[in-house]
Amino acid sequence: MIKIGVIAANYSMQRIKEAEPFLQGQCELVPIPYYQLNEIKELYELHRPFVHGILFSGPLGYLIAQREVEFDTPTYFLDMTEGDFYKRLFTISNANKTLDFSRVFIDFINEQNNFLGLKEALPEREFPHYMEIDYTYGIYDRMFEKHLSLWQQGKIDLSITRLGNVVERLNEAGIPNVLLLPSTESIVERINQITNELRITSLLENQWAMGIITLAETDDFKEILLHKALLEFNQAQKTLSVIQKKNGHFEVITSFGELKQMTDQFTHCAIHEYLDQVLPFPVNIGWGIGSTLYQAKTSAQNASKAAISHELDCSYVITENQDVIGPLGDETCIHFTNTVEPHYERLSETYGVSVLQIQKILAVLAKMKSSELTGEELAYHLGLTLRQANRILNKLEETGAAKVSYKKQEKLKGRPKKVYHIDFGTF
Repeated sequence: MIKIGVIAANYSMQRIKEAEPFLQGQCELVPIPYYQLNEIKELYELHRPFVHGILFSGPLGYLIAQREVEFDTPTYFLDMTEGDFYKRLFTISNANKTLDFSRVFIDFINEQNNFLGLKEALPEREFPHYMEIDYTYGIYDRMFEKHLSLWQQGKIDLSITRLGNVVERLNEAGIPNVLLLPSTESIVERINQITNELRITSLLENQWAMGIITLAETDDFKEILLHKALLEFNQAQKTLSVIQKKNGHFEVITSFGELKQMTDQFTHCAIHEYLDQVLPFPVNIGWGIGSTLYQAKTSAQNASKAAISHELDCSYVITENQDVIGPLGDETCIHFTNTVEPHYERLSETYGVSVLQIQKILAVLAKMKSSELTGEELAYHLGLTLRQANRILNKLEETGAAKVSYKKQEKLKGRPKKVYHIDFGTF
């Protein structure tokens, strides 16, 4: 069952617990109460490994945590919907027929949330008092002081707050107040949304991921060393569920979630880095991800071909959506799609360059954040020889997709380099 940790102050926790019977067993809520804001970081880090997601009772706790911890676990917060807000305002107004909203302080409306639409509903002379919120540790004290100051100056008759932890102090000061929390219906709806999202995420995290590890030149001794190194890596990291010797290569199996951790969101490859350190010979790795083992293996085979075709030993990944990422950890790493779409086919027919080369060139331009490149830059990023890169650029120049913008001289001797402006038109 999906487990959601709920980090909330006392008043908010009570309201969220009231919603639990309406969840119909869709998820398990794990209460994580806090009393002081400075407890949030420790509570988040303590409970995060044991739940599928974290839900804060409001934006305050969420934003405090966001400044201090990385949200490695899916993290959400409950917000006040305009529907809930106006229902409660109507109830308050109905119970206080003579209430003048210009003599009310609402401590959670501000420019950030567009005053929950209240600017459009009330004329300026009837608009309530408000304060721009600074979500820091001192917010409870600052907010209470604002309530107290307005009350003592005789400017308000009622305080409406979203902060459960200031309610007791307002009561002690004799300030009439109303605590506004999201309705049970809104809480149930939000938790159901989160549960569905976490369920989908869980399915994705558990997708198959296969790695194919190849040697440039195989022999029995090298295979023994590679097998030993893989076993040692897995003994330390415990991320691979299968390590299998095949004809001329090794296959390893893990999950998509584990692969993301091993590659730090596909920015480098921990296994390749380890093998590069401990083995006296190079290896290439192709990773494939899929909803079935067959799909993962097919993508891994294609990723392996991409790694082998690169001039240096490296790792490539092909995702379930056929996105190609690689070489991992190298500054030439690019991200492009392996899917042949109609507009790429049209470009290929128009400019006489293969679909794959067009996709790679677009990926290089996106990475460089430029529409200009040289033959040397194209060769560097695509792992081509300079002659191969220039041949592609010459073809694009002939067909009108590239033109020489200018020539730059980087050294006193030698030919100046042509800088090409690439434009495939609108597609």
